[in-house]
Amino acid sequence: MKKKLLIVGLIGSLAFAGHNVIEVRGGYDLSSSTNFDKDIYSEYDLDKFVESGFHFGVEYRREILTNLQIGAGLEYRKSDMDQPGNRRVYSENIDYSYDSDSLDSIPIYLTARYNFRNFTGVTPYVKANLGYSINSGETSVNLNNIKTGKLVEEYNSKMKNKIYYGLGVGIEYKNFLVDLTYDITQSEAEEKIYNYEDKESFSHDYNFDIQKLTLSFGYQFTFYKKKII
Repeated sequence: MKKKLLIVGLIGSLAFAGHNVIEVRGGYDLSSSTNFDKDIYSEYDLDKFVESGFHFGVEYRREILTNLQIGAGLEYRKSDMDQPGNRRVYSENIDYSYDSDSLDSIPIYLTARYNFRNFTGVTPYVKANLGYSINSGETSVNLNNIKTGKLVEEYNSKMKNKIYYGLGVGIEYKNFLVDLTYDITQSEAEEKIYNYEDKESFSHDYNFDIQKLTLSFGYQFTFYKKKII
């Protein structure tokens, strides 16, 4: 029994041995573009549907091989969903109005990072993230008859969760870091449409990718666990 307990203790000690990192970061999107998978919205200019925003997050990594770290993290991202640049012209007697929340996303992901150690105090690195983004936000479009003031059609969309992944490069100096990450959030929305003139309603889902180039600044706390064997 004592031997079994000793083996379990040794395995637990090895599991937490080595180079461990907790990183906190924040930053802003340098660019943002939105690509829809269907041509049903070709009458709109939706490239900037999701605008640039800010983010902050935390990440844990552990060195499993020399210079190679793996771990997990999560972020909070906030972006505005802007009115389409080119509005669809339905009729001379139709007025178009648009309203939206912000798009709030929480990517939860696995990460891998490789550090290029050298003889200077600056350490370049590359990284890759893969995970799942929890998304929330709503948009609505109302079409009103200018002459009668009555609502003609109503479009309501609600954002849903989807896959998140990204690649990045950066540099580390005395636990401070700065990096550039190109990431893609695969998003989905459920749109409900109601026609007040025909009294008909229907709904459908549409997919779109949010592509962002993100600049981040962070600080990492490094700690070690001594190996027993």
